[in-house]
Amino acid sequence: MRGKWILMLLFLIFFLFTARGWAAKSRSLLLIITENETETVWQALRLANFALSQGDTVRIYLTGEGVEMLKMGNEPLDVAQKLETFLKNGGQLYG
Repeated sequence: MRGKWILMLLFLIFFLFTARGWAAKSRSLLLIITENETETVWQALRLANFALSQGDTVRIYLTGEGVEMLKMGNEPLDVAQKLETFLKNGGQLYG
């Protein structure tokens, strides 16, 4: 249940950044991942990759259990592939 609230918070942050910077050429998105629930991490990376594809600057900070994201494989969702795409497209990852 906590993961769903965090995911909704991530989307809210994204929309606030989008609405505030709509006329700007480049927007910034900051995601803070604090847990290691596979679906929540996968959705956050999906949002980050979408923002990158729109020309936004995206930073992800890993804290607490979120640092375990680096150990996640591809079962049942391909978190490792999403992370690789994020880094390859210029995303910034901090932990």
